[in-house]
Amino acid sequence: MLEINEEIMKSVMNKSYEFQMGCYFSNSEKIKGALLLWSDKINDIYWNYASKINVDESGKEKLIKKVIAFFREKNRQPELYITPFTGPKNLAEYAKTIGFKSVSKDAWMFYEGKEPRVKLPDNFSIKQVKTEEEMRIFIDVFHKAYSGATPDEPYGAIPKEYDDCLIRAFRNPRKKNKMINYLGMLDGIAVGVATLVFSENYGCIYNVGTVPAQRRKGVGAILTMTAVADYVKNNANVVFLQTEEGTANELYYKKLGFSTKFIGEALCWMLSITGFTRQLIRV
Repeated sequence: MLEINEEIMKSVMNKSYEFQMGCYFSNSEKIKGALLLWSDKINDIYWNYASKINVDESGKEKLIKKVIAFFREKNRQPELYITPFTGPKNLAEYAKTIGFKSVSKDAWMFYEGKEPRVKLPDNFSIKQVKTEEEMRIFIDVFHKAYSGATPDEPYGAIPKEYDDCLIRAFRNPRKKNKMINYLGMLDGIAVGVATLVFSENYGCIYNVGTVPAQRRKGVGAILTMTAVADYVKNNANVVFLQTEEGTANELYYKKLGFSTKFIGEALCWMLSITGFTRQLIRV
């Protein structure tokens, strides 16, 4: 594995956006000083925001007005995604004075553990999804895993719109990225899921989940480490994931050998009418 420096962290953000384009993200647009990402199916804070923000002090107000106008036109809540690489450094503090509020913080985690060796219990097997029927099973387990049924699920219940995004990505794989969807089978019944997307030297793990009745039996750990092992087999050396900072999930992945390298903070615009928004027409 490579030493994780700032250049790799920035590259990982680019790869994450590339990996999810055509799945949870439907499109993107570059404007001066930012990258705008959105979903045509999902209307939540996780897949609609301005990222890679880099303007000088004098340009921050104009940029924010453009972001607000852009996402309001798309019927999405305007959002800024703030990282250690955002410029100017005081953008988060400024945004909070004009109606933005912090709504979530992502821990960007990188695998720094030993070379993974996965040993499956006798009654457990892993299947890579190959057919649409298997993908439907994957989605069913995914929804049960992200149902919001237990207090340790930081994301709550996943909307049904995620189904369409997962099916779209399965039916229309992107040529330069490889995607593996895993089903964890306990006594022949699907109880867990995970996804690995990778290309070149970068890979990301998504969608890790276990149905509530089968948790704390190592299903998620086995699926996660299987994805890491498959990634290493393909000669890649940077594997990462995102989860909510400060949750049981972050601690869980730390125990598996992942380390948090930086935090991404989502700031949503919570005001509908202000003097600031009345000036949007002047942008």
